[in-house]
Amino acid sequence: MIRAHTLVRANKVLVSMPMSRCYSVDVLKAILMLFVVLDPPGNAPLFYFFTRSMDPRKRIETIRTSIVVATIVLVMFALVGELVLKYFGITVNDFRIAGGTILFIYAVMGILGKSLAEEVRGEDIAVVPLAVPLLAGPGSITVVIYLRYVYGLTVTILSIAINMVLSWLLLENGERLLRLLGRRGSVILDKIMSILLAAYSVAMIREGVLSAIYAK
Repeated sequence: MIRAHTLVRANKVLVSMPMSRCYSVDVLKAILMLFVVLDPPGNAPLFYFFTRSMDPRKRIETIRTSIVVATIVLVMFALVGELVLKYFGITVNDFRIAGGTILFIYAVMGILGKSLAEEVRGEDIAVVPLAVPLLAGPGSITVVIYLRYVYGLTVTILSIAINMVLSWLLLENGERLLRLLGRRGSVILDKIMSILLAAYSVAMIREGVLSAIYAK
């Protein structure tokens, strides 16, 4: 009896190990995908540029406010984004193709050196442009809804939380990061992030097209 009980417990452990590994891989994929789109290392110089004239206390307060606002926006889309898509009759494959196309455009803009910050002005920079659209822009919103479809709500919320903590740490230390990387290093890092984003977007489009074809 004891031996049989031990074998049952061992089997349960063996079965649960692949599931936990798959969950860990899903979480890691979601974190990396959203991190590439948020691009806090690339945004750090922009955040420093917008807040460089502030005193240190005001600067930190502004950055933290932008992180909170961006987090709220992304969480809201993670919660209700799927309902909005269902209301308009949009399938996951439609969204993969459209979302991948949007992300590809943003990736090309990043490779060409274009920035949303060049066209956005506002007095309350904590909300615009720091929170929206630099952090919670169309690209990150697209990824959040995509992650919600593919990996579920728990993984998506966890990805948002971890990425926002990382963004907070990197953006508050934007001046140090800029000094560490240098101007050329910052530009190179931004280009690498843009290329990775382009690869992710192509994968999304391919997945959407193939799934739509085989679904018919």
